[in-house]
Order: sequence, then structure tokens, then C-alpha cells
Amino acid sequence: MLKAEFDSREIKTTAEAGADVVEFCFGFTNTGEVPLAVEGFSQSCGCMKGEWDGVPVAPGAKGRITAKLLTKGLRGNVRKSLHVKFFEGGSVELVGEVEIPEALTYSAQTLRWSIGDALESKQVDIEVMSKAPLRVLSVVANDPAFACELQSIGEARYRIVITPRDTTAERICVLQVRTDSKDPRDALKGLFALVEKPKLKGGAP
Repeated sequence: MLKAEFDSREIKTTAEAGADVVEFCFGFTNTGEVPLAVEGFSQSCGCMKGEWDGVPVAPGAKGRITAKLLTKGLRGNVRKSLHVKFFEGGSVELVGEVEIPEALTYSAQTLRWSIGDALESKQVDIEVMSKAPLRVLSVVANDPAFACELQSIGEARYRIVITPRDTTAERICVLQVRTDSKDPRDALKGLFALVEKPKLKGGAP
């Protein structure tokens, strides 16, 4: 039987863009008659680590368990659990849920032209959301039928200008955007430039 009363067994929060670690602090009260100490932790994945200061909590006193979530490679809504086992005090599952925003936002993922379109430029704007310094270094097209240019348009803002050199046939081009981020999800981003068959009225190809 659990001999600890937690303020909450589930914590929800939002991380700062670019944060490497998110901490969840679970406060509890020892409801037993002997000092309460943590025997060990187990977690739903290796990205969640449990910490305790190692000082036994006296009966009626308050203690704290800290769960640290390593956010590298994680985006969107993330929910992880930490299992805590106490010496002679039972076990409990603690849950941390966090919304992890993108470190960079892109105004578009795919740019499209139709066969026969004029060779007009289109653009993708990039904004750095992370508080930590992060730079967009380069953009490279894997198809020479598309020219691309990287521009700095303000603090933490960039623009990629893509111009087709040929719209006479269908084409698919991957644009590789590289940054100096240490997070692999932000270090390399793939965008797409397409030349497609014109769509008929009603949306049918």
C-alpha cells in the first residue's frame, strides 16, 4: 500500500522552444509511520529520468521527486511515465505531459507550380522560435531545374526564394535546409518544390 500522498500524480506543461530538458516536480507527504525513502525508479523510456535528494522523509513531512525529460528529437505532445518504488512504502506511477514546440517554423513545406506556368519565384519564410541562438546555414536543391537563394530578413528570420528554370514537365525537387542546431530534427529539414500536371475543374487531375 502506498504510504505517500502526492500533490498530483500527473503534471502538464509547455516547454520553451529549444529547451533540452523539461523538469516535472512531484511533491508528496509521508503518510506512514516510518521515514520514507526511494528504492528505485523505472520509466517508460530512456528519455525520462527520476531524481531524489536521498534524504529520507520523516512521517508527516514533505518530500519531492523530480522527473527530467530529455527533449532531444521530441516534438509536439509528449507523455511519459515514471514509476517510483519506496522502501516499505509501496509504488506509484507519475506522469509528465508536455507540449514541445518546434525550434523553427516554416511558412510552407511544399511549393507547387503547374506544367506550363511562368518561371516565377515562390518563397518559404523561416522563423527561429528557440531562445538559444540558432542559425540557418544553407539550402541546397537536388534538382538543377530549381534555383534557390537563402536570405536573412531580420533577427531570427530567414527566407528561401525558389525559382524554377523549367516547367515543361513534371518534376520533384527536395530542398535540404541545414542549420547549426545540435538537435537532429532541426539540423536538417526537407522541403519540396513540385511541377505538376494542371488540375481540372473540380480538383480532379
